[in-house]
Amino acid sequence: MRLSIFLALASAFISPATAIAPKPYLRPINSKQQTALAPALSNTQAVSSADAEAGVATRGGSAASGLSVAPLAILGGFLTHLTLGTLYCWGNFQSYLPPSMKYFAGLSGSGTPDSLYVIPLGMVFMCIGMPMSSFFQARLGLPLSMLFGSLLMAGGVYLSSFATTLASFMVTYAVMFGFGVGLAYTAPIVAGWKHFPARRGLVSGCILGGFGSGGFLFNMVGSALANPDKLALDPETKLFPSAVYDNFPGMLRRLALIYASMQVVGALLLKTAGLPAVQASSGKAAGASKYSSLKEAVFSKQFVLLWSCIMLSATAGLNTVSVYKMFGNQFPALKSDAYLAMVGGLGSVANGVGRTGWGILQDKLGFRTLFTFLTAMQAVAMMLYKYTVGNRTLFTGTTMVLFLCLGGNFAMAPGACGKLFGADMGPKVFAVLFSAFATAAIGGSAINKQLMGSLGFDAIFKVLAALSVLAGVTVGALGDA
Repeated sequence: MRLSIFLALASAFISPATAIAPKPYLRPINSKQQTALAPALSNTQAVSSADAEAGVATRGGSAASGLSVAPLAILGGFLTHLTLGTLYCWGNFQSYLPPSMKYFAGLSGSGTPDSLYVIPLGMVFMCIGMPMSSFFQARLGLPLSMLFGSLLMAGGVYLSSFATTLASFMVTYAVMFGFGVGLAYTAPIVAGWKHFPARRGLVSGCILGGFGSGGFLFNMVGSALANPDKLALDPETKLFPSAVYDNFPGMLRRLALIYASMQVVGALLLKTAGLPAVQASSGKAAGASKYSSLKEAVFSKQFVLLWSCIMLSATAGLNTVSVYKMFGNQFPALKSDAYLAMVGGLGSVANGVGRTGWGILQDKLGFRTLFTFLTAMQAVAMMLYKYTVGNRTLFTGTTMVLFLCLGGNFAMAPGACGKLFGADMGPKVFAVLFSAFATAAIGGSAINKQLMGSLGFDAIFKVLAALSVLAGVTVGALGDA
């Protein structure tokens, strides 16, 4: 029953994308065009042949067949990313982690919980897994490589339910989880770009909207499983009743099974969509790049500037995802497990649904203009965050803005890579660029550790606002992607 609800919600989220898909997405080419495109066609056919051998349904170029199944690639990617994006649920789920597992030292630990490192460590292993995804995509095909990575992530969640220490928990919930997400992340984006090469920003936004929206769905499901009676923290010990912690392993097992079911359906949809046999874009191969190798691309000035912009900007949003609940629990007006779980869910909606909007605007305005606006909005929200704690509406709204900006960073980065480095080279470059997000997550945790005890959240938020401003200044040197 729950799975049916999730699939219905996924379909509702993705319907705007399917409604605006280009029609037809692939035009027949005449003999002269075919002669001009011969080198590109041979490369594309080689890729299509490899995918067919790996079990990907490769179609011809008829408009009728393309119109019927091409959007399924986006829907399948969205559905899988709903589960991959549950990484963001950790800001909520960590409050249900048993006290003996919040520190590497167990019950003798104190200060800022070591469990805050789950998201940064997970993102590090996403960075390790993502460059390897092209290897699996070439050998297994896009659907199977996405399924392999996503099931590895779900398996990590399931095995985490048996952990008794934070170290063993991180091996499965951060390392396996993150590595699996990295392997699965780009496959549906690659497929979507091949179907709709002129709408890369929109495709990225729609698929990655699932990554952001997953937190909305599963924050609520996880809280209902771990704390069904909505029990409150003890005001003195800052702990839940033991019944909540006892529910934590069962919560993880049920979530893992739901994730795996959705991932299988997503892979089947991606397989059904297949790949277009031929693509044309202004008389050139759709994947053309001015860089001859990945090494040349990642050592270019454009990549260094883009990496710096993403790293500086994403730190604020990733930090908010990790600490918003810890920050809110300090204030009487906000202290409620049910309320703060709802805030995280609404933030995930802003993160997820907003990615489609960011993608559409990026196609129209370009990366530099839109990114400058994003960083300015993010800096203002960070500076005002501390002033919202007396009013739930203001706190909720500001948290949603910060989640929205984080979604913009994730949504625009793949499209910028595709525009700057080409549709074929772009996903490979993005796999390296993703290290900027991991660096931002680790840097945000380091800032928390250094400043929280001595200067508090106020100083942390000012530093993050300054980093956002610096990102907005840096993007000016990039040129409009």
